[in-house]
Amino acid sequence: MLYIHQFPDWTRFRFDSPKVLQALGQTRLEEGKLIGIMQICGLKDIEAKLLAEDIVANYAIDGYTLDPANTLAEVELKSKGSQNYIKNYLGAIQNASQPLTEERLFNWHSAMGQNKVLKFREVPNEVQTTIDEKQLHFVGPNPERLQSEMENFLSWFESANIDGVIKAAIAHFWFITIRPFADANGRLARAITAMQLARTENTTHCQYALNKQINNHKGEYFKILARTQAASGDLTEWILWFLQMLRQAIKDSEQLFASEISRIQFRNDIAGTTLSEREQQLIDEIMAGRLTQPFTAKEAATFFNASHDTALREIQSLMDKGILETNKKGGRSMRYRLKEEREEG
Repeated sequence: MLYIHQFPDWTRFRFDSPKVLQALGQTRLEEGKLIGIMQICGLKDIEAKLLAEDIVANYAIDGYTLDPANTLAEVELKSKGSQNYIKNYLGAIQNASQPLTEERLFNWHSAMGQNKVLKFREVPNEVQTTIDEKQLHFVGPNPERLQSEMENFLSWFESANIDGVIKAAIAHFWFITIRPFADANGRLARAITAMQLARTENTTHCQYALNKQINNHKGEYFKILARTQAASGDLTEWILWFLQMLRQAIKDSEQLFASEISRIQFRNDIAGTTLSEREQQLIDEIMAGRLTQPFTAKEAATFFNASHDTALREIQSLMDKGILETNKKGGRSMRYRLKEEREEG
């Protein structure tokens, strides 16, 4: 069996343009929605959560377990953190506009891999993965080819004029097929992917956790890579799968912002309503989540530091203004909630 890199023109990749462009259009639409949401809401604390999830998943795909809490703490420290493998991944995104050079790759590998020698592998690279009781086998290019292969890849990465998302998919596949290092090639390929996606979105922020989606579908990931690496250069299946994972990652990020969007819409809806100081205070406590819905008049009185009757008057006034309603599920005590956030059923 010939592997893709054994064909003379193996990097002249091709794909089914109509199918890929249709999927790309759907992906770009989702991407645009997310960017719009982020412009309204801001990333706030969500970016650190996304980055930590992405880094943990990047290692999990290769069978390594990172502590999520420790990873999040390191991400929040940014350049002041102590773990170079985290700082380098952050740098891939935050400094995405800087060229991807051989030196930069060596530094990333030094942080992510076991071999600290700043050079490409000098031994053959063979990979065997068992998925669903089936052995997947792949052998990378011979060591003597690596210098020229990587020069070709880096030149293309910095100069190719193609859609940025498609470029990210191709770069991921291309690098993980060359396998220039003895280890950590998958982690590095996914860091390069994150860098290219940041470039095409013109951002220095992490907006979704793509690696989390890949890890959730790890079996498919390895199978599609293996099938494509055993073919003659048609990347259609790989690119379509990559775009599918990207859309799902974007949709998951949109869900993280759903509650914030709901709060913004609610504030806009009541912008013209005259509210007393206590009514505004009650709404603020609910929106901040400090007064959990549905709540009783007694619980509201605690936040007001006022009597039960006073709290009940403020609640009734907000009900008259169409802002609060009684909880439909009822209970032993009357409970209330924001009308726009009522539960179904």
